Amino acid sequence: MILMCGFGCRTTTKVDKILANILISNKSNGNQNFVANVILMNNEDALFYANQLGLPALDMGAAHSKPDGYLGVDQYENPNVDIVCDVTEGIPLPDSSVGAIRAYDFIEHIPDGVALFNEFYRVLAPGGLLLIQVPSSDGRGAYQDPTHVTFYNENSFWYYTDPFYQKFVPTITCRFEALSLQTVYPSEWHATHNISYVFADLKAIKQAPAKAFFQITELA
Repeated sequence: MILMCGFGCRTTTKVDKILANILISNKSNGNQNFVANVILMNNEDALFYANQLGLPALDMGAAHSKPDGYLGVDQYENPNVDIVCDVTEGIPLPDSSVGAIRAYDFIEHIPDGVALFNEFYRVLAPGGLLLIQVPSSDGRGAYQDPTHVTFYNENSFWYYTDPFYQKFVPTITCRFEALSLQTVYPSEWHATHNISYVFADLKAIKQAPAKAFFQITELA
């Protein structure tokens, strides 16, 4: 097995292989979106990945549709909510302590998108997954809901995944790799009403402390 050294060299680990196997399995099983011919990671995939890291998976804004196995995060108490917090003030978890974050119909409700992505990055482990579904500004869904305060399209994610664009926003301290980034209609109903979504599957690019990293590589 090739390891990731402490001086920034990028190599392959057991965790990379787990992720690759998930994506290959999805492709072979025909896990595709309704309109766009795109392979997407689902809730079970991300939970499995987090479990392989020995870390929890979070569902942001979990009051209504938290998947089984996830810890729910919301600002209001609810039977589905495990962590009550205002994410604009931070997520009350240690650095690099989360394996996956599911943020469906969530980020558009948070005023400071840069601070939110930085906070997601802080709590995600190296290689941790961030799964986002957000109404795209290319359709009507981004603007129709009066509680939406920020607006996204595919290009918005360039600033979190591409150093060229990131340099124009010095307050961005996170760095993600886009595993999948597509604009799609999740269903025929969405297509009829011109409500397109950006589906973004991102991986946190960060170095692990030596002890934590070798725990990951020993999964082999």
